[in-house]
Amino acid sequence: MTPRNRRQEAQRIVEPVALVPTFGRSVRTIRLSVSGRKLGPMTTTAAKVRRRAATTAIVAFCLFCTFMTAGLAGFSGSPPWSVAVGSVLNFAAGVALIWRRQKPWLVLAVSVAGPLLFPTDGTAALFALFAVTAVARGWRLVGATVVVFFACSASLSYDAYRRRDYSVLTIGIRVDKTGPAPEWNLPLWVPCMVALGLVLIVLGIAYFRRTKTDLDNAVRSRDHVTAQSAKLREEMLLTEERARIARDMHDTLAAGLSRISLLAGGMQVNSGDGPAKVSNTASLIRSTAHDSLDELKRIIGVLRGSDTGGIDSGRRSIAGIGDLVDSARTTGMRVRYVQDVAPGDVGPLTSHVAYRVVQESLTNAHKHSPSSPVQVSVGGSDASGLTIEVRNHLAGTVSSTPGAGHGLGGLTEQVGSAGGHLTSGAAQGGFVVTAWLPWYS
Repeated sequence: MTPRNRRQEAQRIVEPVALVPTFGRSVRTIRLSVSGRKLGPMTTTAAKVRRRAATTAIVAFCLFCTFMTAGLAGFSGSPPWSVAVGSVLNFAAGVALIWRRQKPWLVLAVSVAGPLLFPTDGTAALFALFAVTAVARGWRLVGATVVVFFACSASLSYDAYRRRDYSVLTIGIRVDKTGPAPEWNLPLWVPCMVALGLVLIVLGIAYFRRTKTDLDNAVRSRDHVTAQSAKLREEMLLTEERARIARDMHDTLAAGLSRISLLAGGMQVNSGDGPAKVSNTASLIRSTAHDSLDELKRIIGVLRGSDTGGIDSGRRSIAGIGDLVDSARTTGMRVRYVQDVAPGDVGPLTSHVAYRVVQESLTNAHKHSPSSPVQVSVGGSDASGLTIEVRNHLAGTVSSTPGAGHGLGGLTEQVGSAGGHLTSGAAQGGFVVTAWLPWYS
């Protein structure tokens, strides 16, 4: 495939895989999958641009507030050295806000130093508190909030004792410019209430942002778990399908191959009985192998999606139990078959599983006790359900023909999937397999 065609066929799947908390903000990382190949996590360019633009705006706003506060303090008569030191500290705090996500506590300490000791503003301290809220919980957050509250209260208290025409707290109040400059002071509870309001607003916005981030994390975690659950469900379905295929293969081939093995062994032992009997046995081997191949082709057709015969195709139903018994008799087994089924249509799954029960039971009887008589009984009605019983007597010598050991286990699963139950075991000198199935399954 040429690079051009590869680019045309590549499908870019954007999958959120993590939400990295960075002090009040979140950087969404994604994985890019091109033609099934996953690349490493990448941050979106838009998120970087928004983050840098917000940082630039915050720093510029803090520096502007510091500059304006320094001007108001200087015009109102505050000591120049105090205004200069406070302004330098606040300029440093404003620049330090660039690293508020990486080192929030250090930035907070720098931000509260100026307003606590000198006549400058506490804007940088409020933004630093916002950053601390993203990483702090409990008493640490309470302590940071109290410190910022005192810093803002101190800053506004300086403002409360300035001339009214140079005060932030009295902006908007008309002052008579022809008269003397107003010198009245504000009560201390006013700057404290304003500071409390500012701190609560910052905390409210920060908690809203943190809650939104937590919700985003929960949504992405849910999506991740849902994707994992879907993958596990697909794997379970594949496992169940493999088990079903293996069971069908066993049920299809085990009976035929066991019969072929026994017929071939009998022909080898009784090769002197004459050409006619040898030819008859060879014909039975051939027909048995042909039937097994037909069933194998049917299963392969089902796997390929080309089978149209339904679940009972190939005479694998109650109607085919008689042929199954006749085939067993041709191998030398003594089988007595009794059928007492009320008129009516049996469910396709029940009919199919009933055939499987008789087939597996006859195969086991032929394999482990070939000289013993076998009795097969099938009966029931739509009111009582369908009952299958296969009983064979245990002979003194048991055949040593090996088996897979999965026949009765797989048969129990099949009967259970149809809504019935199966029991098997030795009883009254014989081996009995009993199954009950619902009529309409």
